[in-house]
Amino acid sequence: MKTANHYTFLLLLIALSLSLATSCDDDDDSFCEEITWYLDADGDGFGNPNTSQLACEQPDGYVADNTDDDDGTAYVVNEVDPALFLTGDGNVTITTVACTLSDGTETECYQITSTHTPTDHEMGPWCPETITDGPEAGGLWIDNGTVYDLDGPFIENLATFYNDDGWRMYDEDGNVRRFLTQEDCERGADPNIEDEFMNMCAQCLPGQVAVEQTYLIPIRPVRLSSSTQLGDGPTLDQPGVEYGPLVRGLAFNGVRFDHPADLNIILSGYQVAPVDDAGGHINNRLGYHYHGDMGASTRVEQADGHADLIGYAMDGHGLYAQLDANGNEPVGLDDCRGHYDEIRGYHYHVMPLANNELLDCYYGAWAE
Repeated sequence: MKTANHYTFLLLLIALSLSLATSCDDDDDSFCEEITWYLDADGDGFGNPNTSQLACEQPDGYVADNTDDDDGTAYVVNEVDPALFLTGDGNVTITTVACTLSDGTETECYQITSTHTPTDHEMGPWCPETITDGPEAGGLWIDNGTVYDLDGPFIENLATFYNDDGWRMYDEDGNVRRFLTQEDCERGADPNIEDEFMNMCAQCLPGQVAVEQTYLIPIRPVRLSSSTQLGDGPTLDQPGVEYGPLVRGLAFNGVRFDHPADLNIILSGYQVAPVDDAGGHINNRLGYHYHGDMGASTRVEQADGHADLIGYAMDGHGLYAQLDANGNEPVGLDDCRGHYDEIRGYHYHVMPLANNELLDCYYGAWAE
């Protein structure tokens, strides 16, 4: 026979079970995986790698970044200066729009529309007319880390240069076979090179291609703790790899600094596709664009002798020339050819034209 004490014990047991269940539920609801946060004493968004704490939620004064080696001095971030772009002739226009960056940051960007027409220097020449023409009649050719004058004798000597008798880019009268018409430009520069365009010097001429392209550059760059490999184009990129932008940046004249040319595709069709002395050429899709900085486009000298500012990367960080006023390359560049100083903040220095590349990665977020 059950007594009153027995029922009392049962009630107490049930109450205890309910209490434990509620406690467990509460614990489950509040459970989280603690992460490391780093002290941001100077409030610049970058944390001190030597001062951290574990917490489920971000503590006041702490950030997830741990790349600030001098947390007593605020990190300098220079915004993009739209006044540096050559907008007076109508080839470049700039507006401000809302944008979202690759890391999810919602911010504002400059929307820059360009016709890729430089007004600060002449375009060309690219291909010489005859095999007796000097270097002033042709452009520059990049091969295996060396830049060559693409003059007439270089064209005549291609079979020896490449140790391949299939090269003969000139006729019996010594005239160089080259793109001359708009149709040549449209068809001859295709990656699947047709037989009739083999052994031709590839050039598109001003007036044969009209483009207008729009780009987004974050007004205030956002530096990331890890880098992103930039795209090199469909014939060079590896399948399954996530790349950043193809465009490396914009010069102040609105011409884009572009990804590498696929020299193997060009050479497979017994073609050369020279750039001019400014490091640029024209193709049938993009119009005029640069594959290197040769000092021809507008630049901003630096009062302290640092290398000139030549444009902006697509992540908003400054693009600077390879060499400073004394002809020296900066030391301490990271894997993206970037470094930091208290005048320019974080910024990049481009590679020489011989690399067939300006930059191959970013440490900043770009507009998607």
